[in-house]
Amino acid sequence: MNRFSIKTDSPSPACGKRSAVVSVEVLLVAVVAIVGLLVGLVAVRDSLISELSDVSGAVQDSVQSYAVNGASSGTTASAGMDFIDQLDVSDDVDDIAGLIDNQISVDVAPASEGFAVSTEELVAELLFNGNASDSSPFGNSNDGALVNGATIVGGQLVLDGVDDFVTIANSPDINTGSPVTERTIHVEFTPNDVVARQLIYEEGGGVRGLNIYIDNGLLYLGGYNIPETGYAPTFVTAPIVAGQTFSATIVLNAGASVAPDSFSGFLNGSLVGRTSASQIFGHAGGIGVGGVNGRTVFHDGTGSGAFFNGSIDSVSIYNRSLSDGEVSGL
Repeated sequence: MNRFSIKTDSPSPACGKRSAVVSVEVLLVAVVAIVGLLVGLVAVRDSLISELSDVSGAVQDSVQSYAVNGASSGTTASAGMDFIDQLDVSDDVDDIAGLIDNQISVDVAPASEGFAVSTEELVAELLFNGNASDSSPFGNSNDGALVNGATIVGGQLVLDGVDDFVTIANSPDINTGSPVTERTIHVEFTPNDVVARQLIYEEGGGVRGLNIYIDNGLLYLGGYNIPETGYAPTFVTAPIVAGQTFSATIVLNAGASVAPDSFSGFLNGSLVGRTSASQIFGHAGGIGVGGVNGRTVFHDGTGSGAFFNGSIDSVSIYNRSLSDGEVSGL
């Protein structure tokens, strides 16, 4: 009988070890490649999110206000309308480190985007750059006049607290026109003293007006329109100290009758408080910066004088109500 056999070759142990080493090397290379790819994709993701968020933030922060004036005749009238896009919940004056607009967090903090305030309805702006002329961009010519030796030094109005101040002529832009329903007054100043009563800004007289003043360590921001609407003199206050530079802002956004939260007061861009208020009818009482031009109403009654001791950097008057975000960006 013939016999036959089949011989098979088996891999040697050395060959199996070489295969295992090659497999581990390939695995390590693959892991490194995947990790590198993931890191690169994260960077691409953050860059894309940042850019897209910048686009959406630009749309949110764009001025989207419009107004359509009403018309009237002897027998008929049509109401106007307006729209102002207020700050959204995710808007902020500056981006927080590690946070883009819309509260999206990334690995690398974006740079501050800042906040630009529109000059819409800026009817007077005294910057005291060598004079007290109106620097508002629309040629309103609501210039100030230096009284009793008031001086301007280094871009600041310097007042001695004795009798010098600045007056602004009556103007339909500010006080003698139609009832004021929207107004923002912003003043930057440095007091030398905060104990004595000192007027920073006022318009109006004994029965209607707006004012900002210092008394006994407190900053007062107030308004009133007594005869037509029963809007009694009402104030918000905040502590203040001498020798520091501050900004004070009044925002009036009111209707025909007294309503809550229609008057807002700010110190250094932060809200101090809101109170009830109404529109303020036209008032021929003078406009004073650093001293009362005629009469005004303080928290304890009507008064005059109250000259400011210190320097005033600027005075801005808007015939619209700035949003809280805009005030913080002034």
